Amino acid sequence: MIKYVAGIDAGTTGLKTIIFDLQGRAIGKDYEEYPCITPRVGWVEQDVYCLWNALCHTVKGAIANAGVDPKEIGSVGISSQRGTFFAIDENWEPLHNSIVWSDGRAVEEVQWIKENIGVEKYHKISGAPVSGAWSYAKYKWVRDHQPELYEKAWKFVNAQEWLLHKLGSEELFTDPASLALNGMMDVATLDWSKELLDAIDFDIDKLPPVKEPARQVGTVSKEASDLTGFAEGMAICVGGGDQQCAAIGCGVTKEGTAEITIGTASVMVAAVDGVKEDPAHEVIFSGHAVPGHMDMEGLAYATGVALRWWRDIYGSPEVTVAKAADVDPYDIICMEAAKSPAGSRGYIFFPFFSSQVTPYYHDNARGGSLGISLAHNRADMARGVLEGGGYELRMIVEAMERVLGKPFDVIRLSGGGSKSPLWRQILADIFGRPVQCLEMADCGVLGAAILGASGAGIFESLQDAVDTMVHPTEMITPNMENYKMYTDMYEIFRDAFLAWRDKDIYNRLNTVCEKYWN
Repeated sequence: MIKYVAGIDAGTTGLKTIIFDLQGRAIGKDYEEYPCITPRVGWVEQDVYCLWNALCHTVKGAIANAGVDPKEIGSVGISSQRGTFFAIDENWEPLHNSIVWSDGRAVEEVQWIKENIGVEKYHKISGAPVSGAWSYAKYKWVRDHQPELYEKAWKFVNAQEWLLHKLGSEELFTDPASLALNGMMDVATLDWSKELLDAIDFDIDKLPPVKEPARQVGTVSKEASDLTGFAEGMAICVGGGDQQCAAIGCGVTKEGTAEITIGTASVMVAAVDGVKEDPAHEVIFSGHAVPGHMDMEGLAYATGVALRWWRDIYGSPEVTVAKAADVDPYDIICMEAAKSPAGSRGYIFFPFFSSQVTPYYHDNARGGSLGISLAHNRADMARGVLEGGGYELRMIVEAMERVLGKPFDVIRLSGGGSKSPLWRQILADIFGRPVQCLEMADCGVLGAAILGASGAGIFESLQDAVDTMVHPTEMITPNMENYKMYTDMYEIFRDAFLAWRDKDIYNRLNTVCEKYWN
């Protein structure tokens, strides 16, 4: 008898597995970190076997922590990085490290796209602004700079289909909910754009066919069962891209609803009835994890990873205290940050560690600080990191509401950052509106589990699964006095970024970095 379902989130910095009951409550979980590789400034790669090894370890750990019979777990769905890709041979063996979504190597290719395709035409086809953040420019980079790899490759795939193959799927596929950051999907058809692929001389046959999400693609093999602890024969199903899964796990399935996931990156996803007018090319349109539906989104690439950077570089006292108290280091960092008043006494942190994405799409933008003085302390700097992430997210909220043409009915928070009461309140205060929490903060994993359960036929429909397993909780009310102050600080944050952009500071700095430090 099926009593449980599993969700897996194969993220950028680690992989999490959670076992849920059929009401969406977490019964057991496990997590394992893994590294990225940065062979050059701006390049980000990953050994995909780190993901597979972490999957094997965490599935075993989650099942053990849940204390359940694996035969009572009915399905698994996977949430994975979007915009991360790698080439495989006909035996599905990776031919190189994956090129990660945050990789910034394709600067020249972006200029080529602008000059040879044009920003208006590209946006009309793909539903996305021209950016080096998307896979499209990096596929051209591979085509131009690694012709031997291109010729040797059988297919170029995302992590989800490769991991599902390792679990036992023999089907070759991808899905619209995984292609949001590829930048070469035709939003009118939710399929590959042959026109864009032909423009960079990329053979469409080197890509998997685009099929629907939320469906079963096989069962766990004997080998995968031995490695993971899943029962042989258990249903394995298509989940989707991490943020499309998070939207499902937050119950964002109807226009007017939106969610912000605060993880390594932060992403805002809103359900929409169709592509909206976006004359300034501020947001991204893509396929929703609800088959045949659309979403709109905006991205901030380093909200969470900036806090991790602060932990690793400056947070050794907090890490030491956390280890002694057996608590999360981020809880101690937030306790320190809470000692600083709202606004960090005028200290502004810019979290553009891997570019500024929505709504300005500046690939060479980098992080920094403004307003720091001898009067500032550790608490101010820690809080500044949290607030800087909030300022960039306000850029996204404002851009998406301009395109939608009205305020959102509700904005929900998910991801690891949403577990912090301080950060939740900071976001409500910066936005000047209530934000809603959920019982399960790991909405990407829950969404993957819901998509897997629906694909396996455990629920009557995907919406039935969402209604049963997603549980919104409290609304965080903004402090409107703080909102007034944060609006002043936000405008300085935004205007300083735009001034540096318009004076070409970021591009000049990138040129110097390339010249002296490669």
